[in-house]
Amino acid sequence: MKSLTRSRAATVSALALVLSVGMAAGCGGDESSGGPEDAFVGYWFAESTTTGFTMTCTDADFTPLFPPGMNQFPIFGALKFEHGELTDLAETSGSCNLLNYDIKGDTASVVNPDPYVTGTNNTASCLFSFAVSDAGYPLSAAVLLTPDVSWTVKRLPEKTANGGDRLQLAGTATARIAVDDGTGTGNAIISNPDCTYGGMDTFFRLTRP
Repeated sequence: MKSLTRSRAATVSALALVLSVGMAAGCGGDESSGGPEDAFVGYWFAESTTTGFTMTCTDADFTPLFPPGMNQFPIFGALKFEHGELTDLAETSGSCNLLNYDIKGDTASVVNPDPYVTGTNNTASCLFSFAVSDAGYPLSAAVLLTPDVSWTVKRLPEKTANGGDRLQLAGTATARIAVDDGTGTGNAIISNPDCTYGGMDTFFRLTRP
């Protein structure tokens, strides 16, 4: 990754701009509402130790991080839904800070624009931090995930073998990735064009409202 600085490096202020989007958090609302939110509220864990979500990048700087066939990329190992204040639900697991949802029937969809973000740059998004390695040297990285309209959480009619509730997270999102360029100057390399994140995972519920 250090060699990439000669071709494209962003300033730390540009990195800060990328990382500042999508950080607004929903506040807990009436936790005893007894409404449709209660079908989603609780702590949910992924049913598989692997993920069905993949990261796909056409930017030559980032394709080596997520090569075809080896591009599974887990972000949501668990989901925690709470009653929202301005939306039906807030997903507060901390996996990707933070997305807010409204419910229609058995499906919850991301609210867009994000009602917690003021101004023109209020597209619903969340931030996930991770690390990469360049010749054994660890580099900090982050991805700004911006879901499209396909991104939903759906209650599944099928129960677990022991009778527990299940749901499905599915959809695609734009993924803007920023990686420290490894020079120690605070510069970062930012995906251009952005990557695509998408797939499907199922979860079982551990706790209820």
